[in-house]
Amino acid sequence: MNDTFQGGCYCGDVRFEVSDIFDAGYCHCSVCRRLSGAPAIVWASAPTRSFRLTQGSPSMFRSSENWERYFCSTCGCGLFGRYSLAPTGQQDFVSFNPYILDNSEAVRPTVHIWYDSKASYFDVTDDLPHFPEGTR
Repeated sequence: MNDTFQGGCYCGDVRFEVSDIFDAGYCHCSVCRRLSGAPAIVWASAPTRSFRLTQGSPSMFRSSENWERYFCSTCGCGLFGRYSLAPTGQQDFVSFNPYILDNSEAVRPTVHIWYDSKASYFDVTDDLPHFPEGTR
């Protein structure tokens, strides 16, 4: 998607813009489930060069050795994540929740990742591709 989108946290302290979105899906990994308190999260990805903070300064913590997660320190909204050390051959990208975009339905999920980690009670009834792990 070549359109430019604006988004931000719930309270409005942190705002961003993003373009060139190339991927979107549901993540069922245990880390995302635990951090969100939900059976899956929705994410979208764009090249780092296409993501820009326009207001505020989010807080950051590492949820794994190589992954940084950014959130609003006022309202707690999860904003985006990125590799602190991108694996060799890995594109430099930012992942964010498309539902924090001002036009929250502009980006639709197209896959399920870490499907083998999904909560046993969570029934997935769509026809999107399922990938056992995070890579395709």
